[in-house]
Amino acid sequence: MENALTFCQMPLDRASTLRKDKTWLQAKLQSDSSHFYFYWCGRFLYFEQELFVFTQAEHNNVLGESFNTPLISLVIEQSSVSFLGTKHEQAYFVCSLAFNDDAEVEQWLLTLGNSALKFLDFIRSLTLLKPKVAATLSYAKALIHWQQSTLFCGCCGNKTQPLEGGHRLICTDDDCQKEHFPRTDPAVIMLVEYKPKTGPAVCLLAEHHRTPEKVFSTLAGFVDPGESLQEAVTREVLEEAGINVTNVSFIDSQPWPFPNSLMIGFIAEADSMTLCLEDEELRSADWFSAEQLLTFADWGAENDLPKLPRKESIARLLIDSWCKKQLETN
Repeated sequence: MENALTFCQMPLDRASTLRKDKTWLQAKLQSDSSHFYFYWCGRFLYFEQELFVFTQAEHNNVLGESFNTPLISLVIEQSSVSFLGTKHEQAYFVCSLAFNDDAEVEQWLLTLGNSALKFLDFIRSLTLLKPKVAATLSYAKALIHWQQSTLFCGCCGNKTQPLEGGHRLICTDDDCQKEHFPRTDPAVIMLVEYKPKTGPAVCLLAEHHRTPEKVFSTLAGFVDPGESLQEAVTREVLEEAGINVTNVSFIDSQPWPFPNSLMIGFIAEADSMTLCLEDEELRSADWFSAEQLLTFADWGAENDLPKLPRKESIARLLIDSWCKKQLETN
């Protein structure tokens, strides 16, 4: 089933077997046709309003003869480079400048010889990206975050060493040699609805402390160890809103690389509208009909209206889908 959500249209073959071949991987690193993205502190490198993708074979067509190609090649050699996958037999990599401070990165950009090159925040630049490119960068960002979080072995504390193009880390201690693999944290996100005996159905939306004021979104939470997804939905709604839910139904899922979650979307039915909010999580919460939600503004709008979540999020998909169904039914 094709998923049209943001970050869900991955165009690359992850080539999990090929990346285990050191000879093949090294040849791709040195190939003139290989593509390199550059990442630093939650941002990717852009040339004006276009994502900068470096290949030895094509850079002069865009940047001109003055571009410092040897410096790019040197950074690739000296930085942490992770393999992302292949497309049409061409390899794609992401080069992380995580160990460079602000001054070093600024100097690097100046030395490259083109003032139009700059790093842009990933989530704020999503409107500049095609869906498949956004999915690729999402993958790259989550992979780098995991690597940075696993520089040292969690079992013995010694340094780890990357293998398989950055998809496996192994402890460098001979007595430990613990292997570490990329982790993804499952989180449930749910739209809770209440169907009264008379009148329109309503859904529960809340202001979360972690988001700007007047932004109303669905409830969400991480899955506990030893807990099914449906159990997590039921527990989270009860903990955050004091409501019991039934008929928990799966809707869709979305990788969310901020930093490394998998959002699993559900809809559930509440047995009452009486709220008892967890103040540490929620600023406020209320029930809204589909007609009321039509008056809400989009995330980031410069007005005093209540606002809906980002259009890129599965929370927005859950809300929009529910509203569409209610308006078509009534």
